[in-house]
Amino acid sequence: MRRTGPTRKEQRQRLRNNVIQVLINSTVIPFRWLKSSYRCFYCYDIFEESSDLKAHQIAHADDEIKHRTMNNYWEPVVYVDVSELSCRLCPEMLSDFYELIDHLVSKHDIDYNTEVGSCMVPFKIDDLTLSCLICGANFFTFGPLLQHTNKDHKGTSRILCEICGQNFKDGVMLKAHVKVAHENAGLLCTECGEKFETKCKLKTHQKHQHDIEKKYVCLVCPLSFQSHYKRSRHMATEHDNREVINCPHCPKTFVFRSMMMTHVRDAHLKVKNHICGVCGWKAVNTNRLKNHMYKHSGEKNFKCDICDKAFTTRKIMKAHLARMHKQASSQQPLMHFDDTYIAQ
Repeated sequence: MRRTGPTRKEQRQRLRNNVIQVLINSTVIPFRWLKSSYRCFYCYDIFEESSDLKAHQIAHADDEIKHRTMNNYWEPVVYVDVSELSCRLCPEMLSDFYELIDHLVSKHDIDYNTEVGSCMVPFKIDDLTLSCLICGANFFTFGPLLQHTNKDHKGTSRILCEICGQNFKDGVMLKAHVKVAHENAGLLCTECGEKFETKCKLKTHQKHQHDIEKKYVCLVCPLSFQSHYKRSRHMATEHDNREVINCPHCPKTFVFRSMMMTHVRDAHLKVKNHICGVCGWKAVNTNRLKNHMYKHSGEKNFKCDICDKAFTTRKIMKAHLARMHKQASSQQPLMHFDDTYIAQ
């Protein structure tokens, strides 16, 4: 049957155009959150404090905002800071994010598609305390606030379609939308060929039926990955939806600017500013120092992916792989218990 409505890509691009219109015409600030740090929505720089993130935003001009926002159209949700809301087209100050959108559309007739709605999720972020916009509960960091919003306000906060990212006020409207817009779309399981309406259902099926348990699912195709980094590199190399950043000193490439800078500092400049408080040994970064500290604590946090034997340092584990699993060592990843230390 011939498709009559917009494709998933066209739908998400329309949503992203709405995001662009809000960002360039207001003081709304988009951001990302990864584990314990804020990330710039446009260049992926890392910030521990929200005030530093907000001050950094001035570095990105409107043309860059348009390009980078549309370049990541496949991401279904955009977190935005609405702690200081005002219109850039007039002196109007707003107190509510959705009032701002109504103002921009009704007063300034911006190019905003009201039929597809918004995929933006508003928060008020601050260095000292963060408040839930729904119930007023306070938090000291963004991570617990995000968990609280998803868990305690799932029925009252806006609901996003997992297929196209469109925003709905309740589950009834979402179900009606899925039936009309995505009834025949289907996501194919690469293991058995069965189709599913949402990525969530596909992931659950693959986990229970095919023993596939990978947390990070590609937002374009059904593939999934064990780490955020691996998914990001896949998105960059296979779907061309993320910029690849080149090291200025060697052929290595990265998907996060912060990782490239860390690589330059560690591999090329070899700056050792991290000192062990026990023996005075100096490391180029906190990860190396943390790994070194296992020598003093006796913890065995580096696990062989072949025989499950654990070791105190990565170096000892690599020696074990070379000695005991010589044939397989070149093919097996070196896995730390924490995703942060997966060797590529």
